[in-house]
Amino acid sequence: MPPVRIRALRWDLAPVTYITRRATITEIEEVFANGPTIYASNRADRRSTHKAVGRTDAGRRLTIPFIYLSETNEAVPITCWQQT
Repeated sequence: MPPVRIRALRWDLAPVTYITRRATITEIEEVFANGPTIYASNRADRRSTHKAVGRTDAGRRLTIPFIYLSETNEAVPITCWQQT
């Protein structure tokens, strides 16, 4: 699988109301801007194609499943949760 290179997040395709129940849009953007520690392929039976794990500016550790649009190098966040 080729490396994931995310140029931008696509909020217009994302379920924003669902995602923001656990983290703000700013926090999710911070995780991607700070260089997530993990970009992993997700299980085949899941809606999202990849997962990012990283920290916000405040140090909060989040897991963010997303759909990777390889044609445009964009990510569509699907949901997120805090690591314990």
